Amino acid sequence: MAKDRNPSLIPRKRKFEVAPYLLMLPAITLFGVFTFYPFFKTIFLSLSYTNKYGEFVQWAGFDNYVRVFKSTLFPKIMGNTFRFALMVGAGTLFFAMVFALVSASRERGSRVYEVMFAIPMAVASVPASVIFEFMMKKDGGLLNSVLGTSIAWLQDPKWALFAVALVTVWLHIGSSFIFLLVGFRNVPQELVECATLDGAGPVKKALRIFIPIASPQIFFVVFLNINSSFKAFGQIKLLTAGGPNNATKTIIYEMYENAIKNSRYETACVDALILFAILLIANRIQNALEGRLVFYK
Repeated sequence: MAKDRNPSLIPRKRKFEVAPYLLMLPAITLFGVFTFYPFFKTIFLSLSYTNKYGEFVQWAGFDNYVRVFKSTLFPKIMGNTFRFALMVGAGTLFFAMVFALVSASRERGSRVYEVMFAIPMAVASVPASVIFEFMMKKDGGLLNSVLGTSIAWLQDPKWALFAVALVTVWLHIGSSFIFLLVGFRNVPQELVECATLDGAGPVKKALRIFIPIASPQIFFVVFLNINSSFKAFGQIKLLTAGGPNNATKTIIYEMYENAIKNSRYETACVDALILFAILLIANRIQNALEGRLVFYK
């Protein structure tokens, strides 16, 4: 006689629940309308010819991509884009880390300079660009007066990209400073006190204690600023408008010129997808390096 099957081992048919999908519907709708639809439409338009209103005219295949990649200006634009990202990423990390290390110990009056270091986070790119434009004037500019130089920072092709990167670094310092400060203040005080008793100086304590323990925050700040620098637009538009002689024209500014100034929406879509590919690769590199460079407690 066959043994009775254990009822607990019999697979039960799941009842379809509508409620979870109804709760997800608002988020799915927002993502669909504002993320997925524009993304797929960008791919569609990049493979077609459009009129001045950005409407489909006829298929182009990969002709738009070939035309963009064969452009004599394309290598310069990509070079500007990567140099700008490197200057902004390295500059922001350096200054934000120095400020955060200075503020790591909770001393009397530290709140004052904590607020001072974080102030750039509250300033938009437009007023910051206007202020720095006056500071970087060749005649009577504050920067030349302090350095004792007579450089046309925003008009000289050799200095324009550096000048815009300097403004972007200042804009990014506030948020980066806060993230790093949190990481440095999570360092156990026992370790710092032991290092002090062993005769370790500020530099050695920073290199051997603070930076390794705060590596998750440092890693996050590095890629946050790199990604933000690829998408920086306002300060470039207001300070140099891509000039002089295309010295500050990046991929996102090229996208703006093609779409808004030249009504070449299909070319702008190609530029947008190139920028998307760059950010996707940067994200993949970040995920690949996280396990090797970041130490979690």
